Amino acid sequence: MGAVINFEPNLYKAIISNVPFVDVVTTMSDPSIPLTTGEYNEWGNPGIKKQYDYMMKYSPYDNIDSLSYPSILVTTGLWDSRSRIMSQLNMC
Repeated sequence: MGAVINFEPNLYKAIISNVPFVDVVTTMSDPSIPLTTGEYNEWGNPGIKKQYDYMMKYSPYDNIDSLSYPSILVTTGLWDSRSRIMSQLNMC
């Protein structure tokens, strides 16, 4: 939903996002995070410029703008090793 609200912020009045993957480029740039290298085929490998450029176009955190966004409820898992809490906090 993170990418959707950046592309079409008026599509919804509110969003509930449970442990969202919103900081795609930063997360995929850190191979020490579990599952990262195994998911290069799905999300892209930021170490490859063409893929990095594409990732920057859809990564929710990297596309926040000065727009009027819908109300957003973000939940996160403090100890979730697959999705770092700072990613969700930065999005808020």
